[in-house]
Amino acid sequence: MKSFTRREADRRGLHWLQLAADDLEHPFHGVLRQAGSDPSVHGLAAAYAKRMPKRQVFSHETAAALWGVPLPASAAMPPVSDDPVSDVAVVDDATPEPVPTLHVAVPRGSAPPTARGVTGHVLSFERFTVYVRGGLPVVDAATAWVQCAARLSLDDLIAAADFLITGTQPFDGRAPLCTREQLAAAIERHRGCRGAAVLRQALELARSGPLSRRESLLRLDLRRGGLPEPECNHRVFGPDGSLVAMIDLAYPAYRIGLEYQSDLHRPAMAFRRDIGRLEHLADVDWMIVQVTSDDVSADGAVRNSAALRERVARRLRARGWRSATS
Repeated sequence: MKSFTRREADRRGLHWLQLAADDLEHPFHGVLRQAGSDPSVHGLAAAYAKRMPKRQVFSHETAAALWGVPLPASAAMPPVSDDPVSDVAVVDDATPEPVPTLHVAVPRGSAPPTARGVTGHVLSFERFTVYVRGGLPVVDAATAWVQCAARLSLDDLIAAADFLITGTQPFDGRAPLCTREQLAAAIERHRGCRGAAVLRQALELARSGPLSRRESLLRLDLRRGGLPEPECNHRVFGPDGSLVAMIDLAYPAYRIGLEYQSDLHRPAMAFRRDIGRLEHLADVDWMIVQVTSDDVSADGAVRNSAALRERVARRLRARGWRSATS
């Protein structure tokens, strides 16, 4: 059952006693939906949109999530202080954790929303473009990235920028959501916001290529550990020119690659496919370092960087690489 308002319930002829049933929940005042419905940012945004005035738009981390930007789990939680990107930020302290908070913006001259579970912002709408994403009004993706700077770490912003300038292009050729130039222009448009210096640093370190947040974090860990920066999603071709594999992270000069093996690879068919893939890579003299969630988890909570870096360094040295300190 989709979310509906009390007015829509009246039109359907639902009695008020039916609206008080245990199988219904009230995520926002005047909005009802089936108990146990989607608790994600997407699900809550769709519910809030049932009561959302036309002047309001989803912004900040909520907009980023609606654009599909990979964010840490903490990004959906209520902020602990006012967001300096906006002129006004209102958070209802009664919002129960761990229910995500929604970021909703209004133009200057309007009162920000104060609903439970909503952080309200007053913004200069001339600084960004409003799009409709999945039926929901959102600020443009580059602006959402800039607005996240007040709460996200440098690595989180880099991973988000990687996604925005890559999308799924290495896999299916589809154009990404943003160009590097559009992200730079967004930083300039929102000049003076907290985190501007970090945003510029994040953009400098962002790369087109990673297809997941963990690939971005892994790339950063290797780079900071003094290892060469790997190429993202490198294609390996056989002697006859046929594609052997596309490797998550690779050092083509040394024919060494890193592949992340998630739990999705456990089913028998996927397992057999991966074994065959590794064998084909070995046939063309590629050495693969296998990475798991014990090395770096998708949420970034686990980053066993030192042990992994040493493993990669040993393989690189075996293929002739020498560090600047060796």
